[in-house]
Amino acid sequence: MHPIEWTMPDAGETLPQYAARLAAQIQHPQPILLGVSFGGMLATEISRIMPVQQTIIISSCKCKQELPAWMRTAGKLRLHKIIPYWMVTQFSSLNKYIFDTQSKAEDPYIKQMMLKDTHHLFVKRAVNMILTWQAQTPAHNIMHIHGRADKLLLPKRVQANYWLNDAGHFMIWNRADEVSQYINAILDSLVKG
Repeated sequence: MHPIEWTMPDAGETLPQYAARLAAQIQHPQPILLGVSFGGMLATEISRIMPVQQTIIISSCKCKQELPAWMRTAGKLRLHKIIPYWMVTQFSSLNKYIFDTQSKAEDPYIKQMMLKDTHHLFVKRAVNMILTWQAQTPAHNIMHIHGRADKLLLPKRVQANYWLNDAGHFMIWNRADEVSQYINAILDSLVKG
């Protein structure tokens, strides 16, 4: 397993451009890509520009049409350019609702991830890339694992291969065993050919 280092996106960089820059880190000739949320969108874009054995995305989406209407509208109207970053990070009850944290241990993790471990400029640029994403169709060879209770990337817009009932956007954390079962099943099917 080789984690990709997420470097700072350039100002105005698109999601495909950023994905191409990250793809330069991949040395394997036909990798299996795995990405969660924004990482899944990046994995999708990387799979458009290089041959991959399989792309697995979790709590993510494969193209612009799978984003909720409010995100597509916000991107079109550039609303994310006028909303201060602190508003997104300071409303812990909103984050708890959107990410569907289910224990007290998860709340500080989300806060740490959004406020301390991730540079605010990275978040702003990532949000811009997501809301202005132009991919019209899904890439090929993608296996999608999604929660039926995801409040950020709504299940009614997403076409997934595997569903976790009552699982939200943060299911990689609070439903890790079930997500792992699906990942292992996908990997086993690749081995068996």
